[in-house]
Amino acid sequence: MPRQLSGGARSGGVRRGDAPSKGQVLVLFALGITVLFGAAGLAFDVGRFLSERRFLQNAADAAALAGANALIRGETVAQAEARARESLTLNLARSPSGSDPALPPTPPVYADGHAGDPEWLINGILISGGEVRVAVQNPLGYTFGRFVGLDQSTVGAQARALGRGNMMPVAVRRYVHLPGPITPAPASCTGDETQFMDFFATANTACFGSETNSALRTEPSAGQPFDAANPGSDPVAHGPVVAILGQGAQPSNGSDFRGFIALDIRNFAASGTQLYYNNVTASTNSNTLKSMEANWVYVGGYPGPQFPAVVSPPDPNDQVAIMSGNSTGVVIDAVNDRFEPGEEILLAVYSGNTMAIPDFTITPPATIALPTTGVTAAAGAMKVSANQQFLGSQVTLTTIGDPGDANNPITAGTLTAPHVTYVVNPVTPSLGSGTTVNLTNMTTVGATTGIYTIWVQGQAGAPYLTTKLEPIPIKVGTVSRDFTITADASIQKAANVGDTVAFELSLKRVGGAYGANVNLSVDGPLPTGMGAVTFSSAAVTPTNGNGTQSTLTINTGTMAPGRHRLVVRATGLNGDATPRPVTHLLQLWVDVATGSSAPSEYVDIVGFAVMRIATMDTNTISAYAITPVIADPNDSRLLRGQVARLVPWN
Repeated sequence: MPRQLSGGARSGGVRRGDAPSKGQVLVLFALGITVLFGAAGLAFDVGRFLSERRFLQNAADAAALAGANALIRGETVAQAEARARESLTLNLARSPSGSDPALPPTPPVYADGHAGDPEWLINGILISGGEVRVAVQNPLGYTFGRFVGLDQSTVGAQARALGRGNMMPVAVRRYVHLPGPITPAPASCTGDETQFMDFFATANTACFGSETNSALRTEPSAGQPFDAANPGSDPVAHGPVVAILGQGAQPSNGSDFRGFIALDIRNFAASGTQLYYNNVTASTNSNTLKSMEANWVYVGGYPGPQFPAVVSPPDPNDQVAIMSGNSTGVVIDAVNDRFEPGEEILLAVYSGNTMAIPDFTITPPATIALPTTGVTAAAGAMKVSANQQFLGSQVTLTTIGDPGDANNPITAGTLTAPHVTYVVNPVTPSLGSGTTVNLTNMTTVGATTGIYTIWVQGQAGAPYLTTKLEPIPIKVGTVSRDFTITADASIQKAANVGDTVAFELSLKRVGGAYGANVNLSVDGPLPTGMGAVTFSSAAVTPTNGNGTQSTLTINTGTMAPGRHRLVVRATGLNGDATPRPVTHLLQLWVDVATGSSAPSEYVDIVGFAVMRIATMDTNTISAYAITPVIADPNDSRLLRGQVARLVPWN
């Protein structure tokens, strides 16, 4: 019997069902390749749409920035929209889809049910409150998607831009010589910073009125385009040209601060309440801190968090630490590197007085003029201000003569007691600019013609015993030649006991050529343990311009750690036809081995403003105001000092 092959197979035979199986594979292959090509076609269409969306997004971004930059330049809403449309016209050409989109319609189109809601804008340009929204669309037809029933899809993009940041780490004085004259307003303003001025009024009106009476002053505006040859060419529109950084930017109540602030350290309501931002801590040393703050100039302004709108009395979060005058050079260099004269910058504004924790300050009048014999009923006014920790305390005011000057009217008895009547006294200091105190009823009897210095003393018993002294120059009779004495800093710090510190003094004439020498000395008794005290020149003749310089060098010897007070005496007979005695006193401080703790001095920010840079050099940045002081940092009037930035749509 023949042997069968296993599995029932026959040699050379074909199994049943083989032909139908191959047919099914062909059908499945045909279906599969159709799906594959369909998917590939849809992927091609999706790629087209994504490419078009990126194209539209770039165009929308550019248009929103163009519109926002127009607002920053001070153009109208209509002009800003025109700039945005010009940008779209340029950037919507040559679409990668081959079908250039139409410009957005007027009026704008919103999603159904959301008419007028900016966040639901789908096609159009919307400008409101300093922000610019641009939405663009382009309907595109499918190519391969048509094979699966897809016809058309609308591709869109949205962009939102507005002015943000660019705030410089600079605080500018609003006033000098607060609170302003109590005598009738002058006939015209001459830019004399030795008298009351509001830097955020027009140059032609800056000296009128007082801190509390601005009726005669006019708010500044951008005015005519910048004139490099004559930066102060439009005094009817912009503010006076003033120093905002460096030499000349010192406040009325101290010369150590020159405009450079630490935006990252805020809130000085009480010791230990400081708030720190952007990687600054209480242990950040002064060199690191000043480098961090100056860097904000280079990178496009302070990154934030933004200041709240200013309120009265000041919010503690509107207080910022101030940098030593010796640190200001680094930010001046940064401003010189980034900006040019004519450019506009956003700045913080403070009243014109610096503060400390807890503390009060006295801002005396620049000069008191008295007759040799007579009663001066209204001799001037001064300010007494305090920080929040000091609120509720009273300061008692007294007048002290100059025991080192035999001709001083108080010392000589020719200014009769009580010398000055302060209205009010005692005074309760207030926040910000402070409380006004009028100086009244000064009576002289046979006083010697000349210029002298008296001291106003303020003393408070709470929250702890605090005594402050401030010098007041008094001019008795007719004196035509005078001088001023200033220092590059009111405080110098010796890191260690035995170190040497130096003050750069400047003596500048007032009036005609001074015509005589001024002798410099330091009043005794000197602090215990102080070493050698020398002047590079102890007899100088004041000149105009930058004045005549003399360096005061102090060796701290074996002085105890802490803050020590010194009084520099500048005195001599002037060059008048009948030489007159002139004496000025300058109060300075030396900190010995006090460490590098966080700054304890600060300014209250009273608002924000835009200024146009007028002049720049390695020592000073000068500018003039083109906006008034504005409480809300989001106010559209501050756009001119900001930069246009893209922000999220919602």
